[in-house]
Amino acid sequence: MQITESQYAEYFEGYTISDCAVRSNDIFCFILRNIAEAEDAGPTAEAYVTKRLVSYYPYDPIDKQLGKTIFNRYENLTVCASKNGEDKAVVTSSDGLVLTAGGNESGKEEPIPTHHETGPRRGAIFRTRLIQGVMHAVGSGHTVCIRAGKNRWESISHHLPAETLADFEDEERSGNMDLEDIDGFSTHDLYAVAGKGCVWHFDGVKWRPLPFPSTMYLHSVCCAGDGYVYVGAQSGNIFRGRQNEWKQIVRESMTLPFRDIVWHADKLWLSSDYGLWNISNDKLVAAEFPSSDVAVCAGNLSVNDGVLLMAGTNGAAIHDGKSWQLIFNTMQFA
Repeated sequence: MQITESQYAEYFEGYTISDCAVRSNDIFCFILRNIAEAEDAGPTAEAYVTKRLVSYYPYDPIDKQLGKTIFNRYENLTVCASKNGEDKAVVTSSDGLVLTAGGNESGKEEPIPTHHETGPRRGAIFRTRLIQGVMHAVGSGHTVCIRAGKNRWESISHHLPAETLADFEDEERSGNMDLEDIDGFSTHDLYAVAGKGCVWHFDGVKWRPLPFPSTMYLHSVCCAGDGYVYVGAQSGNIFRGRQNEWKQIVRESMTLPFRDIVWHADKLWLSSDYGLWNISNDKLVAAEFPSSDVAVCAGNLSVNDGVLLMAGTNGAAIHDGKSWQLIFNTMQFA
């Protein structure tokens, strides 16, 4: 399962992982950013940072285990699997550019339309998630759209308020319309979070705002296998509920919120650059690892096809439902 030093040097060295996706239980995808260029460019010049999509096929012959696509002049990228009539990794930039890898066709596609007949104008894309095999994208100005196939994106933003000039000019009002994350028990039972305590539910026909017991900033959401919805708020605070009933179950004062919350192997998993946790008896507990080599790979999470992929600044590892397997740790090759 572990990559070799020469593979690391060719595909990963000098780059850091900013996103990841499980395309299937034997194909793993990573978005990489050039470290030196990111330091020089700063936060306002993201398009000048070279990025890569690296696909890893661990069970193929060693000379065919890795492939890469280079991105120049692209804004922030996310990667997500798409199973809706296809088997691909779909890379999306924050300004709606699209590239796919895998299946019978790979390469650039038409951008996500900036305007949909069924919904308001598309804003920036912040997050992409796989829900029942369908890729969903959310972002600013109450953007919610799904991938229906090659060059086919459908807005499901109907009944969500469209951003007005007044909203755009008011930082707090605009922030409350920036959807940070989405998940669902099905494509007709979706939850999206935004801004200061804004939680929305989609029933397959329309969206409605839900009463929520906090005005904390919300960052992540997971529709879990135990039937509850978990919402990650600022500073590592966690809320649990569904529809109109919510309660805070974890009170924390962490430096970072949880970037990803997923359900895997009958557990809730929560991650940030600082570590990986589970919830047990309504308490946050550090995840168990076989070694520090795996523990330091925390950052991003992706679940699909029975596999959890964890990837961050210091490397990547997978959990197959029973145990962890290291893909690589940057310190191995230092």
